[in-house]
Amino acid sequence: MAFPRDLGIHSAVPAVAGDDDLPTYVERDLDFLLHAKLAGKLPKRGSFVVLVGGSSTGKTRSLYEAIYELVPNWWLIQPAEAADLLEWKNAPPQDTVFWLDELHHYLGAHPPLTAECVRVLVRHGNLVVGTLWPDQYARWTAGRDDVHALVKSADVIPVPDALTAAERARAEDVARQDSRIHDALRSGEVGMTQVLAGGPRLVMCWEQPANPYAKAMITAAADAHRLGVQSPLGEGLLADAMFGYLQPRHRVRPTEHWLTQALPHATEPLYGDVSPLVPVDDGRPGTCAGYTIADYLAQHVRGRRRTEPVPAEAWYALVTRLRRRDDLRRLAHAAIARLRFHYAEIALARLVTEFDDGRAVADLADLLVRQDRLAEAQRLLGDRLATHAEDRIAVRKLSRVQELRQRVELVRPAGRAHEMSAEVAEILADGGVCDGLRQEADAGDAIAADRLVEILFDRGCVRELRSRAERGELRSAEALADLYAGWGEIDLLRARADAGDKAAELRLAKLQRDADRGAAPEYEIGALRKAVDEGDPEAPGKLCSLLFDLRDEPNLRAELDAGTAGAAERLLALYTAQDNPSLVRLRAFGLTADGRLHTP
Repeated sequence: MAFPRDLGIHSAVPAVAGDDDLPTYVERDLDFLLHAKLAGKLPKRGSFVVLVGGSSTGKTRSLYEAIYELVPNWWLIQPAEAADLLEWKNAPPQDTVFWLDELHHYLGAHPPLTAECVRVLVRHGNLVVGTLWPDQYARWTAGRDDVHALVKSADVIPVPDALTAAERARAEDVARQDSRIHDALRSGEVGMTQVLAGGPRLVMCWEQPANPYAKAMITAAADAHRLGVQSPLGEGLLADAMFGYLQPRHRVRPTEHWLTQALPHATEPLYGDVSPLVPVDDGRPGTCAGYTIADYLAQHVRGRRRTEPVPAEAWYALVTRLRRRDDLRRLAHAAIARLRFHYAEIALARLVTEFDDGRAVADLADLLVRQDRLAEAQRLLGDRLATHAEDRIAVRKLSRVQELRQRVELVRPAGRAHEMSAEVAEILADGGVCDGLRQEADAGDAIAADRLVEILFDRGCVRELRSRAERGELRSAEALADLYAGWGEIDLLRARADAGDKAAELRLAKLQRDADRGAAPEYEIGALRKAVDEGDPEAPGKLCSLLFDLRDEPNLRAELDAGTAGAAERLLALYTAQDNPSLVRLRAFGLTADGRLHTP
């Protein structure tokens, strides 16, 4: 028998003594479609069904009710990780439900869940069911690899945040017998399902905490969650991370005091077993591996702290204390997306030494190269090939590093062996891509010339595009005019048009016809940010491109701290266009946790 709590269904707010553990289920409009997707292919063939909706919207409860009604006597398997599920592919059972609540845990695992595994289980008549938040669904359908293809193949049931009029009418009928439904409907807070799950009161525990230590602990857990950490956080890790969230006067007490003040309030159940931080066992009775943050609260804090930098102490605690490979990999990627290369290096180095991770070797080598640590990159790749001679990526990277080392020595000023000029910094940052294209273009390769101009445009290389345009390169003139047009630089376009530049003349005419150009862009930025938060896969690129066109450095920096895809590239492009003196060091060494240039 599967218990609702074990399957991920939230505890509900208790009201009148005698209420059942779970409130009465209110039928949802989606139930008919859900039943049809689950039962449509039974008994000979199963289904792969995923419910997509925000936190505490009733996804898991609806799925539980449908499964219980359709196949109450089937076996149910709730694998701890994707590797457990992959084992069933070789000897698939029948008449079994594979329960994958919070499906992203299995998609981002190492190894990840595969499309083949799900196909085999479904082909044998089983049900594979799961839940996802909208942003996670968008993320795992944006690519073309096997994991993304798997999610695209699912029968998806959207779960709205709020009740429809028909659902509310049914809830009113249920409320006559269930006091919790009655109270939730009368609440002036968020939706009924969120109130039942205790969402607003969880938020209050963070916004109006019992003491600063409780807030620091909850915030640290929430920031870890938005950086991609999924494993429980131990008390030692939380104590180390809390330092960055406390005022100096609160730091003087020993960390034991912090924990004794924070844990009772952060982990105390508000009703049932709902609490801001949820204790998780380590697989043995009477043990606690650490704490995870309640998903509704994590979603709320992520929205409130979306663009807040993560303190240095939290970064360091996470990259040095976490023990799971997938968490370290996600942390490394989150750090690189935010130009926090120092923390990415620590995480990648641990993946290499503790997990023999070949992908991390390649990523770490790239990081060392951009910092002009070419000899270290060579040693790293050489050590990898000494034990994994079949690693083709390492072979190619080692050869490329050797070529880069020779090229850098040729362009580096004589007598300045340790100086990183702008030219050297670019070669190292992009692995010599532009440098190679320039040489090919100068040798008459038209394809290389076009590709070079595309990259220069993307990177905001105004000076080089202008130089090439003045040499009569039409494609460079067009790219330069496109940059000026995107920025609304009418005077610069007019000057080039007056000098006979046809590309500038065309862009100038278009800008002059655009009567709405002067309209305030705040509404567009806000709409795109909302789309980013909702998981629209195209929104990050559109948002960062708009901010680049507006030359809005503060907002680009904010998106960088949010980890928005493309923000780092657009910020570097803006600095390139502005001839920002910090560009060379930023490309190589990135930023400190609080956003200052990092000094190695």
